[in-house]
Amino acid sequence: MKHQWTAFTVALGFTLAGHLRNRLAMGMIAFFIPTWIYVVRATALDKDITFTSVLGMEVTASMNRTIQISSALHAVTVIAGFMMFMATFNARSMDLRLVLAGYPRLQLLTAKILALFVITVLLTGYTTALLWMSWPLTQPHAVAAAVAAAILAYGGLGIMAGYLLRGELEGFFVVVMTTLVDVGMQSPVSNPSGDQALLGALPLYGPAQAALAASFTHAHTLACAGRALPWFAATSVGALVIFCLRTRHYGRSDPACPRRPGSRSHPDPGPARSESAG
Repeated sequence: MKHQWTAFTVALGFTLAGHLRNRLAMGMIAFFIPTWIYVVRATALDKDITFTSVLGMEVTASMNRTIQISSALHAVTVIAGFMMFMATFNARSMDLRLVLAGYPRLQLLTAKILALFVITVLLTGYTTALLWMSWPLTQPHAVAAAVAAAILAYGGLGIMAGYLLRGELEGFFVVVMTTLVDVGMQSPVSNPSGDQALLGALPLYGPAQAALAASFTHAHTLACAGRALPWFAATSVGALVIFCLRTRHYGRSDPACPRRPGSRSHPDPGPARSESAG
């Protein structure tokens, strides 16, 4: 038990250190999110629009403020997906060597997921505070819950992409294009009807609908925001499966990645034989 805990804490420390060394991501957090919200506030039209919420109500709100919500969700999902992809991708070779040396796979992946939770807490508080400074949100805590759910969904996607894809450009393209399409479909400006059936298959569906409703109404939105959590769970399990498949011939038997019947990671030398003299 002590060995497992030590393995986890060491892996978590290296994962968090890797995030802090990602200067591009730190710069995007510090400058891109507030700049994007400010640009939208300064340039978007300040007229009322009416859109249909998945909660079964029609919401009338300022176009300027709804675009700020959509832009903030786009910014944090791109950053979270990019950070988790780069951290996983850059550490992939080292992770393979660690597993080859006997390091437990589950601890390596759990450390990345816990680091995602830390990033989620910091990004959520920072983004919600910026939106609150721009204009008073009706339910800031509910908006924060929606932002956190969106970050978890795309952070999990970034971890899975880090194990699955072969190049940095591929991962960056997947994260950017997926978030761009998702936000565009969820924005009430480009798509006022938010209760379409096909939209529910997208990761940002629940968080976007919840954030918009919580920003302008007193409706209960936590269950709606939670619709992104199955995406987070599915991508986390997918990352573990992909990691196990890539390291199935490495290291010792791992309870998180059971071997197929008949497979052997190392040849069994068998009992030593003694030869009689003479």
